[in-house]
Amino acid sequence: MKRFPSAILVALVLGFGGSLAAKEKRAMAPIWRVSDGDSTVFLAGSVHLLREGDLPLPDAFDRVYARSEELVFEIDMARMSLPETASQMRELGSLPEGESLSDRLAEKTVDRLRAYLRRRGVHEDFFETYAPGMIFLLLSSFEAKRHGAKPELGLEATYYTKSVKDGKPSRGLETIAFQLSRFDHFEPAKVEELINRALDETADSGETLDKMTAAWKTGNASELARVISEEETFSPELREVLLIERNRNWIPEIEKALAKEHDVMFLVGAAHLVGEESVVDLLRRKGLEVTQLTAGDR
Repeated sequence: MKRFPSAILVALVLGFGGSLAAKEKRAMAPIWRVSDGDSTVFLAGSVHLLREGDLPLPDAFDRVYARSEELVFEIDMARMSLPETASQMRELGSLPEGESLSDRLAEKTVDRLRAYLRRRGVHEDFFETYAPGMIFLLLSSFEAKRHGAKPELGLEATYYTKSVKDGKPSRGLETIAFQLSRFDHFEPAKVEELINRALDETADSGETLDKMTAAWKTGNASELARVISEEETFSPELREVLLIERNRNWIPEIEKALAKEHDVMFLVGAAHLVGEESVVDLLRRKGLEVTQLTAGDR
C-alpha cells in the first residue's frame, strides 16, 4: 500500500467478513467501541494527512472525543511538537556520516529517485543522505502532500489541539525511534524493492487516495479492503512488521485503559483496526465484544 501517513503508516488497510456486510447498509463510522461495564475504550481509525476537501470529519469523532477523558495516540503528540524531535528524526533517518545513497542502492534506483524529485520540483540530491527506509516513508508523504493532504488537517493534529485546549491528558503508544526502526527488519534488497514499487505507483496515487479516504469517511470497510488489496507496495512482509507486530504490542495498553474508571479514546491509523490480527480481531479473540459504531452512535 502507498503510505499516506505517518506516515499512513498507512494508513488504511481494512478487511472484514461475516456480519459486516449487513451492517454496511447503514451509515457507519470508522470507530469501534469496547466496554467492560464501568468504562469504554473507543478505537478511532485515523487518516494522518487529510485534504481540505476531506473535511468536515465525521461527527462521530467529536462525539467520542467529548465522552473521553483521556486520549492515546500512536506517538506522544506533545513530544512531536518539540524542536529536538525533528532533529532526532533527521538523525535516525539518515545514513552514517560519510555514506551516500549510492552506497546503499543500485544506480538504476538512485537515477529513478533523482528523476522523481526533478519532476516534483525538488533538488535531485534531496534524498542523498537519507536511509532507504526513511526514503520509502518520504515518498508516501510527498505523494500525499502533492495531492493537498496535510498533517495539520489530520485527525491527530486536530484532536491533540482540542485536548490541549480542553485540558484532557494524552499520551503515546510508541516512540519515533521505535517506528523508524521497523525497517531494520528488512534486508537492504527488500527495502530497495519497496522503494521501486512506490515509485511505480506514484502515477495512481491521487486516485488511490480518493478511494481510500472516501471509504474511510463512510466506514465502508469492504470497499477499503478492495482498494487495499490492489496495492502491491503493501506486501505481507510489510504488513507484518508495520501493522501486526505493533497491534499485538498495543493490546495490553488497551486492556489497561479498559480497567480504568473513565472512557479513553485511542486514535490510531485505521489500518490497525481491521482485518485478521488487527487490534479489533485480537481483542475479539480474547473474548471482548468490539462493536463498530454507526454514524449516529453516541
